[in-house]
Amino acid sequence: MRNASKHEPISKGTTVMESVPFVYCLKSSFRGQLCDFCLKANSNLRKCCGCMVVSYCGRVCQREGWKDHKIECKNLLKVKPNTPTDSVRLMARLILKLQRGGDMEAEHITAIWSRKFKDLLSHRKEIKEDVKRMEYFLTICGVLNEYLSDEILPNAVELLGIYGRMCINSFNILNGEMQAIGTGIYLAPSVIDHSCSPNAVATFDGFKLRIRVTQDLPKLDWSFIYISYIDLMNSKNHRKKELKERYYFDCNCPRCGSDEIDCYHYAARCPSCRNPITVRRGDKFPPCSCGSRLDSSFSKQFWSAADFSEQQLLLMQDTNYLDVCKLCLTKQEDLFHDLCLIRSKVLDAAFDSAVQLQLWESAIQYGLPLIHAYKLWYGNEHPLTAILLLKIFKIMLLVSPNDDSAALKYYQEAAKIIELTHGKGSMFYQQDVKSLIRDVK
Repeated sequence: MRNASKHEPISKGTTVMESVPFVYCLKSSFRGQLCDFCLKANSNLRKCCGCMVVSYCGRVCQREGWKDHKIECKNLLKVKPNTPTDSVRLMARLILKLQRGGDMEAEHITAIWSRKFKDLLSHRKEIKEDVKRMEYFLTICGVLNEYLSDEILPNAVELLGIYGRMCINSFNILNGEMQAIGTGIYLAPSVIDHSCSPNAVATFDGFKLRIRVTQDLPKLDWSFIYISYIDLMNSKNHRKKELKERYYFDCNCPRCGSDEIDCYHYAARCPSCRNPITVRRGDKFPPCSCGSRLDSSFSKQFWSAADFSEQQLLLMQDTNYLDVCKLCLTKQEDLFHDLCLIRSKVLDAAFDSAVQLQLWESAIQYGLPLIHAYKLWYGNEHPLTAILLLKIFKIMLLVSPNDDSAALKYYQEAAKIIELTHGKGSMFYQQDVKSLIRDVK
C-alpha cells in the first residue's frame, strides 16, 4: 500500500498498492514447471515427498508453503490417482484457512480502511439464479465431500458464500508475458473497480500483486482507480455481456458509453484511399471521408467474409490453426481495414500460430499490422502491447541476426511501456527485458 497524502498528485508509473494473496493456487497446466509456492520457473524442482503432486524450488519454498499445504498434502494423497481441479483446490484452501482463523485476517487499503474475506462481494442471489454456476457449485461440493472427508465442512449457505466470493473476486496471477499461471484471492485489491478504459494495471512478481497507475492522477482516490477485469480486444456488446455474466454488473465506463473505439468492430478499407469506413451490422456503408462510395457487391463480399471469420474464430477459441487464419485473411483481403476487430483477432490468432510453429517470417508478416490493432483495442501503454512488441523484436533478430537496427525500435518502445506497467525494479524487467538488450549488445 502506498503511504501518500490523499491530496498528493500521483504520477503515472506509481505503485499504489502491493498485496500478497489470502489464498492462491498454481494452475495445473504449469505443474512441474513452476514452484507451487513462489510461482517462479526452476529447472530443478523437487516434488513434495508426501503427495508427490506439488513441487518446490527447495527447502525454503517448501517450508514457507507448508502452512497452506500441510492438510492439503494428506488430502491429495488420499484421492490419488485422481487430482482435484484448480477450482476445488482453491475452494478447499479457502475453507481450511477460514476454519483456522483466516476469517479474522485483514489487509489494509488505507490506515483506517481494511478488508476481510467476509467483506468481499459474494453475489449470493445472482449465483443462486445462475444455472451454470450452480451446477458447477454442486459438482465442487460433491468433490469436496470426498477430498475434505476428514474435515467438518461449512453448511450449504456458508459454502455458497465462499464459492461466490471466489468466483467474483479471483485474480488470474500472471507471469511477465501476461499468461495466467495461477489464481489468487487478494483482499485489498478486491476494492478496485473495472473499466474498459482503465487507468491502472495489475502486474505480478511471483504471487505478489502490484497495482500501478498508467495515467497521472490528481490524488489517490480508490473510487477513481480502475483496472480491467476482462480482455479488451472485444466489442462493446461482448464485453458488457461477459461482465454481466461473470460479475453481475452493467458496465457504464467511458468506453462503453462511446463508439470512438468500438466503431471499428466492422471496419472496411476504402478501395480509393485505404482509410477505414466503419459500419454497424444491418446498416448501409456510409461514404468514405474521401467521397468514395462502396457498392452492393463490396458490401455482400464484406459481410460474407465477416460471417465466415466470426464463425472460425468461435471454433478456434482453444486452438489456433494457421491454415484457417490464412483462409480468413484471404477472404478479408482488400475488404477489411487492419483495425477492424475481426481482422485484428484473426491476425492475433495467425501470429500466435506462426510463433508456435516457429514460422518466423510469417509471424512478422502478421505481427507488424497487429501492433496498431493492439494500440487501438488495448491502449498504447498496455502490458499486452509491450509483450507483442518484445516478441516482434526477438523474432526480427532471429530472421535478421546481423541487422538489429529495425528491431531495436520495437524493444525500446516495449521497454518504456514495461517500465511504466511493471517498474524497473520488477523481476520481469530485470531478468527478461534488460537481458534481451544485453544479448544484442
